[in-house]
Amino acid sequence: MSEDARLVEEALRLNARYVEEVVVGWGLCPWAAQAWRDGAVARQVLVDAQPDPAAVLTFLDAIAGQATTSIGLCIFPRVALDVAAWGTFAERVRRADRARRAPGNTPPFLLAAFHPLVGAGAAAGSDPNALVALVRRTPDPMLQLVRASLLESLPRGVSDEIARANFAAVRARTQAALDTVVRDIRRDRDETYARL
Repeated sequence: MSEDARLVEEALRLNARYVEEVVVGWGLCPWAAQAWRDGAVARQVLVDAQPDPAAVLTFLDAIAGQATTSIGLCIFPRVALDVAAWGTFAERVRRADRARRAPGNTPPFLLAAFHPLVGAGAAAGSDPNALVALVRRTPDPMLQLVRASLLESLPRGVSDEIARANFAAVRARTQAALDTVVRDIRRDRDETYARL
């Protein structure tokens, strides 16, 4: 097996740990958990060290035509951008996607940036919205694509309800316990990639 193929295999394994142990295991996103169980999550590992918006758009186009796919995860195990630069890249992808569409034509997917260091060392405190950054600490830089029609079909205010429920869940089990899970996945990632 080539080095790239082994990296893809391990990046997918580590990403699955994050989804199963953090998102599903902590009950942090009801529609993501359901999509994961239903096989409605498509994942793509891009192994280039320099992220390219065109590669993400190719993946987006591939999953846009799959009616059963509600979430796409683009994983970048070799990208070494900091949190701010990763956010800038995510915005470049959004703009590139909008630029190729007719005015007023809503993109089929909304994009969110996840990064191993986002929210690291922060405390959720008493603000449910502060928790969002804390739970976006993935093993590798990642772009999450959520089908826009899925979000449009949700009742108004549901995202605030989810944020409050997530906050209560993390407070009940403690932020330290969540940090322990996230750090263990990161340790697994660092040790695994060092062996590759």
